[in-house]
Amino acid sequence: MMELHPETLTWTALLGTWMDYARASVAAPKDAEGDRWRAAVPAVINLQAVTFALADLARLPVEDRPLARDRAELLIVDNAAKLHELWRGEEMPESLIEISEDARAALERSVFTGAVELVFEGPGTMVMPAAPIDGEEGTLAIMQPGTIVMPGEPVAWWVERDGSPIAQAVPGCRQREVNMPRQVYRQLDEEGRITGDVVAPLDAELPPGMPLLVPLYEQGRPIGHFTLEA
Repeated sequence: MMELHPETLTWTALLGTWMDYARASVAAPKDAEGDRWRAAVPAVINLQAVTFALADLARLPVEDRPLARDRAELLIVDNAAKLHELWRGEEMPESLIEISEDARAALERSVFTGAVELVFEGPGTMVMPAAPIDGEEGTLAIMQPGTIVMPGEPVAWWVERDGSPIAQAVPGCRQREVNMPRQVYRQLDEEGRITGDVVAPLDAELPPGMPLLVPLYEQGRPIGHFTLEA
């Protein structure tokens, strides 16, 4: 028997769904609504293909990912526009809206492909030391020097850059790959004393508190700086 790979099964199942959808569209009534559904087949397939392909972005070399994301964005914008044009003046079906939104969400998540968190393991607390931040490539968020760190909290995360100088400068930490980096939100009482921290993924609902990881670079662009002395 042929050896089966999970990624092949995923695309095979998707191909079967597309074939079923194409057959159903051919059988649609010969009226304006049926014509719209038939004309929408290529855009729907393109949007779903981009969504699935973005989930496999980690298979590409790091240097090829920005171009792949740019191409994906163009495909999403173009095919979503085609659907809107087909349903101009009519209410677009919820299923098509979801397909476009899924593609845009996949594009937003793809900027974190290959993300690495640097997590403080403890025991006890740690005062964040100054770490070397060499180069402006990729994306980086890091705690300011002097920040009090609790066990289990990420002190930095990066995407598409070498984070080893930071890892070497911060003791008691380990690196781990993540699908979505996290932010640490410090909870303070009315007198400014620490009452606890909330650690949440960046795509989670925004919790209350003061964010501790400062975004310094986004895809090679400086976007922030430390605001306090250690």
